[in-house]
Amino acid sequence: MEQKQTPSTTAPIDRHMPPAQLWVGSDKMLGQKVYAHLRQQLCVDNSCGQCSICRQIVDHQHHAVRWFHPERYYTNDTIAPLFEIISFSLEPSQRFFFILERVDLLTASCANMLLKSIEEPPPGYHFILLAQRLGPVLPTIRSRCTVTIHQSADEGTTKHPLFAACSTTRPSDPSDFLRALEQSKITEPETIELLDKLFRHWNAHYTTACTAGNTEHMQIIQRVIAIIESAIEQPPMPGSSKIFWKNLFLQVKSC
Repeated sequence: MEQKQTPSTTAPIDRHMPPAQLWVGSDKMLGQKVYAHLRQQLCVDNSCGQCSICRQIVDHQHHAVRWFHPERYYTNDTIAPLFEIISFSLEPSQRFFFILERVDLLTASCANMLLKSIEEPPPGYHFILLAQRLGPVLPTIRSRCTVTIHQSADEGTTKHPLFAACSTTRPSDPSDFLRALEQSKITEPETIELLDKLFRHWNAHYTTACTAGNTEHMQIIQRVIAIIESAIEQPPMPGSSKIFWKNLFLQVKSC
């Protein structure tokens, strides 16, 4: 590997930054978030947005950042350069960032190759994984990352009646829910999309509860999030969406 790939920076180091982060949101929003995060970590002039470092970040030319974007699906060849780079030890003041876009397109084979590096990267190396939706991201990848949902003000809400029924733990009439379920004729792909919206909704509520210091509410929301995560990992089989939503409704209301 050429020496120019070894990162060098005097920007303050964030000692609390997770080694592997999974960010979920729209492509446009994630792009803005990544650029802002990298500028904060690498720019020596307080994330100015004007210096050569900031311009290199936006142009995907910074020597301390390697971007990965699959043409269609990730292949072993796509991620091979990552393992070459990460084999080099960094100085204590150095950092290197791997940005993996569209990680919902990771194959099981590629994901298995990445697991050890993501779970225990060498000092100074950090992973930021990007996806539009949480559901398609392999559970083995999700479980090794700190998950953050990035959404605009209107992304966490929907008028779908099943969303309304499962977006609160307050008691509601089961007959109303069953009627809405029959009328919705929800399909398996629609279920996966709706689960993602519910996950974003409850994560936003968890952030609000944390800010307010409402421990009891935080514990309730954590239980709901665990239920939603489990549902995302095991979506309904063809023809079983109604049973799936009945069970989800009962679990959420039991919290």
